[in-house]
Amino acid sequence: MVVAKIPTSLPLSSSILIRKWTRKCTKNLISAPNFLVFSYLDFLDSVLCVVYKYLDLLMEGEASPCYCRSKNKSDIIKGCYGNRPGDEDEGTGISETLYGRQKKLKEMIDLIEFVEKLLNKTKVFDAGYGDFKDKKKVGFNRLGNRWSDCGCDSCISWMKVDDPKLHVVVNEASSKAMGEHSNENVIFIHGILSSSSFWTKTLFPKLSESAKGDNYNMFAVDLLGHGKSPKPRDNLYTLKDHVEWIEKSVVSEFGSNSFHLVAHSMGSIIALALAAKHSKSVKSITLVAPPYFPSKDGVEFTVMNTLTPKRLWPPEAFLSSVMTWYEHLSRSVCFVLCRNHRTWEPLFKRLTGAREVNFMFMDMMKITHHSGWHTTHNVLYRGVKQMDRNLEMLMKLRKKVHVLMGTGDKSVPPDCGNQMKNKFPEVEVNNIPDAGHRSVVFNRENVVAQDLFRIWENSTSH
Repeated sequence: MVVAKIPTSLPLSSSILIRKWTRKCTKNLISAPNFLVFSYLDFLDSVLCVVYKYLDLLMEGEASPCYCRSKNKSDIIKGCYGNRPGDEDEGTGISETLYGRQKKLKEMIDLIEFVEKLLNKTKVFDAGYGDFKDKKKVGFNRLGNRWSDCGCDSCISWMKVDDPKLHVVVNEASSKAMGEHSNENVIFIHGILSSSSFWTKTLFPKLSESAKGDNYNMFAVDLLGHGKSPKPRDNLYTLKDHVEWIEKSVVSEFGSNSFHLVAHSMGSIIALALAAKHSKSVKSITLVAPPYFPSKDGVEFTVMNTLTPKRLWPPEAFLSSVMTWYEHLSRSVCFVLCRNHRTWEPLFKRLTGAREVNFMFMDMMKITHHSGWHTTHNVLYRGVKQMDRNLEMLMKLRKKVHVLMGTGDKSVPPDCGNQMKNKFPEVEVNNIPDAGHRSVVFNRENVVAQDLFRIWENSTSH
């Protein structure tokens, strides 16, 4: 009796084909809801474009400029903010991601134009917006805050000062060193949607506890548009703007002729630009979780699609997508959250039973849409383009650049540090196992403090 053998496994080629087909089906199942949701958000953002223009006219008499249909950055700069010296320079120009984000459906643009034509027939819209580009808006934008922004004393206190500067937390050296070994200066720069609290609430206490910390003057800044620092409306929040405000508020204000730099995330881009500009004064640069991408054409959109892609899950990724891809939807989020941060703080305490609200939560609440939107695009996305040039200059001058990178970073690709070292072998990279974007510092304060002391001492001894 002959028994036929039934194959229990598929041929290798068939197995590979099935796996590919399964992956393709899974990808299509995920992309379908993504397409539907973000197509709807495209439509909603287009509608809000018209709504906010009309509301701005009613509340302020002028409509705030936006990037929905601007075709090139020179038109945006000249049309929205007037001619500014040096706008054509690489370090001052605005990001391509501001005016190059395309809507999925052409009908949305047609809808905006149709509604605007209807509104233009009314005298109030025509009078308010028709000659908008011909008006001088510097005084209006600088002195007034948007109706959709918070107007509490804390948020607008900088407007009451004739010469506003960045908010700086200073931790002075307790020892008065004599002779050749004078006290050293260290400037700390935080990342996007954060503040000086990122350093003062975590690392400063550990640095101060050590006897070595007695020899260092430490300055933690709130970047322009963040925390307690000014949030001017006539500013494009470019890389150059952030560097100049740090120069004005720290380097010149405190007479820092030499200094070390420590920066986290997006702050690393600003730190490298500041270091390159003050190459004779900078003694060391420490970058924590830097978003590094080799400079090339189209890198701005590469960064945007890598760091904040359009995703529905997890929730924080979806929120990041909304806040970076949709100008008017993100303004609506800021209107609900940031404008009412005084309401959310006590409510959060009641719900959680906490005595104090986490400083990271409050940092996100204290930013305006205008400052957050432009800083994200003009520094985080466009500023990456300048990192190679600044690193090349620093390497030629044999400046020490150190990178602390978490291998479990979910916000910035963990291999950014290794990519930087591949292109610039002189850069020292320390990959921290399983550390995340913030936990590379949080809960590791003692270790990071010792690393910083080692870096500072080595750079001083050379």
